[in-house]
Amino acid sequence: MRNGGVLASLCLLGVACGGGDSTGPQVQNIAGTYNYSVPNLSAQGLTCRARATMVLTQHSASFAGTYTGDLVCTASGYYDSTGSAGAVANGGISGDSVYFDFDNTNWHDMGVIAGGSLQGLVNVHISANGTPMVLAGNFTATKQ
Repeated sequence: MRNGGVLASLCLLGVACGGGDSTGPQVQNIAGTYNYSVPNLSAQGLTCRARATMVLTQHSASFAGTYTGDLVCTASGYYDSTGSAGAVANGGISGDSVYFDFDNTNWHDMGVIAGGSLQGLVNVHISANGTPMVLAGNFTATKQ
């Protein structure tokens, strides 16, 4: 009987009764349409800019979607402008952190959720004039 009295006392104090929030940390909702921009991707004398519209759907701490946009790259004697559309893949959320790819890991974004936007770093593996390179820059995706 004595143990029952101790447990009842702890319960009255709100300790050991499981009275807390059982849902755990809440995952931020980032579903929606975003304007994605990378004003300066660069490496080895190549400079590129990217713009896209992303439409994201979310399930718990993972998300996916689609994008439509363009990539323009210039260097001495080189110019390329490419429009593309595809999948936003491998998306995940952990606290304020976010990460995702355009199509595959050759275009990888990692950053933070800041109000109505996503912002961070992007690494892009491309081939320009037959030369493979990794471009790096900063992205911003503002929710419409």
